[in-house]
Amino acid sequence: MKPLRDYSFVKGVNGSPRDPQTAERHLGYAKRIGINSVRFWLEPDTYEKDPQTYVSFIKNFAETCRTNNVTMVPILFNGNMLNPEKLEEAYFPRGEKYCDDMLRIFQNNEALLMWDIMNEPACNDYINKNVTEEEQASRLRKLWKFVRHFCSYIKSKDPVNAITVGHYMTKYLVETADLVDVISYHNYSETVKGIRTAAEEALAVGQKYGKPVINNEMSCVARANPYDVTIQIMDSYHIPWYVFCLMIEGYWGEVHGIFYEDGTVRDPSIPAAITGCFRNRNLETLVPEKPDREAHARNVIERLKRQLTDSSEDVFAYKENTKTDDLLETMEEAANLLEAGQMVSMRIPPTARIYAFRKQKQQNMEELRAYAWELAQMLRSGCHIL
Repeated sequence: MKPLRDYSFVKGVNGSPRDPQTAERHLGYAKRIGINSVRFWLEPDTYEKDPQTYVSFIKNFAETCRTNNVTMVPILFNGNMLNPEKLEEAYFPRGEKYCDDMLRIFQNNEALLMWDIMNEPACNDYINKNVTEEEQASRLRKLWKFVRHFCSYIKSKDPVNAITVGHYMTKYLVETADLVDVISYHNYSETVKGIRTAAEEALAVGQKYGKPVINNEMSCVARANPYDVTIQIMDSYHIPWYVFCLMIEGYWGEVHGIFYEDGTVRDPSIPAAITGCFRNRNLETLVPEKPDREAHARNVIERLKRQLTDSSEDVFAYKENTKTDDLLETMEEAANLLEAGQMVSMRIPPTARIYAFRKQKQQNMEELRAYAWELAQMLRSGCHIL
């Protein structure tokens, strides 16, 4: 796609190329919540091992994106885990051959939004670890020569489609700003102030060079960089974005991702934010839930007490003849009140544990009763019931 002045329509995710069947399913999840673009890593090393097989695989993925009306941002090179040998000019002809094959796949594909020449060029041990300031400066010069060479190479072969470079720090944007069509930065700041500061720094570079700005990598639960917060702030600046990442899987699955393989989600606030619905964080207008307004919480607590304890005993004793199904029904009601009233962590939802109990061929009654008791105590505490 030729360079645009406004990319504000973009709502993107980072991901990986997949076989057509898997890609079709994953892109279906993405489209369900309004995602319209995918940024993904290509693998020059895998390509070099078997060019024909890799080209066929990527071509199929690109076609699946096109038929699903999802635009693409293929990443040609990756700065993470950088092999310094590739920065030598001796590698350039090999890199160009790889680029030529990628050009044949994407150049005339109408779903191509832009090329990302390199992901986070300076984010690697070669640049940042155990290196003197002088040596780092020398290595950075070599790095930028590589990046700028391939920016120019892609433009020379494909003068129509836009190019960008996904920098992981805004201070590096100036290294390629004169060559790219779109200014792209990444940000995983821990607070609203940090997110806004990075956005304003990137916008300043965009204004200086007269080019649009995109945040093409953001959001991580382990970096205090919540999806809903980052999306809301980007929307306030009219900066298009790509969250990291679409699927909950692999190395990053514990801290990144929207969808599980079956199409369920980790946190409904993420798709809500993507569709423009954000959590109320204003104490002046926030209306806390009152799950016991109609005495449902008290009623559930009393039923759990009757189902769990034997009143004929002088001391506490678990009732032996309570039906498991009846107890699970009451536990589910307690769990629903806790979840709907936002009184409990949803990291492992109480209802998930109850569904797991139901799947067991033979329930562990001691474990079941203990969790029923825990639910009653959480409900009593959350609703301030003495």
